Amino acid sequence: MMGGHQVHWLPLGLVTLLALLGMWLNQLTHRPVVVDNGGFAHEPDTIVKNFNALAFDREGRPLHRLSATRLVHYMDDDTTELDSPRFSVLARDRVRSEVTARRGQVSSNGQHVHLLGDVRLSRLGPGDQAPLTLETEYLWIIPDAGIMQTHKPVTLKQGRAVIMAGNLLVNDPNKEVTLSGGVHGSYAKTH
Repeated sequence: MMGGHQVHWLPLGLVTLLALLGMWLNQLTHRPVVVDNGGFAHEPDTIVKNFNALAFDREGRPLHRLSATRLVHYMDDDTTELDSPRFSVLARDRVRSEVTARRGQVSSNGQHVHLLGDVRLSRLGPGDQAPLTLETEYLWIIPDAGIMQTHKPVTLKQGRAVIMAGNLLVNDPNKEVTLSGGVHGSYAKTH
């Protein structure tokens, strides 16, 4: 050994290896996490309390109204959620009706309304006829087309008449109501 200095390579190599490992781990913890969501988190960008929107036809006459106790819009998937929504048909050429539910969703283009939970529709009967009520758990509405549809069990009541079905399609412009899926009903005669 020259000059009396002894070099201990093993401890020096271990310290260098530990230092390199520490630097590598430090780099891993500081790298940004890549999430493929277009840069948006699923957080509301708009919240409106006591929301109320009115749609008009080309001549400026009211067509329908959509209101809710709360509206929440999410930018990442362009969805809109409604609490306690109320949809009202106001057009003069359609039967006046009102639909309520526990919650709802509106499509990104506003063309489709989905009502969910304790859905109730009420329509005024013509003349002195009793109002018509509908109860279901889901109702899909296409407001501008005057279409309402459900694939869930539905109960229709008018006066003493009760009709139950598995599916319903209402086409207001054509004045058509289609019931399917185990349709049955009862009618109590008045004396």
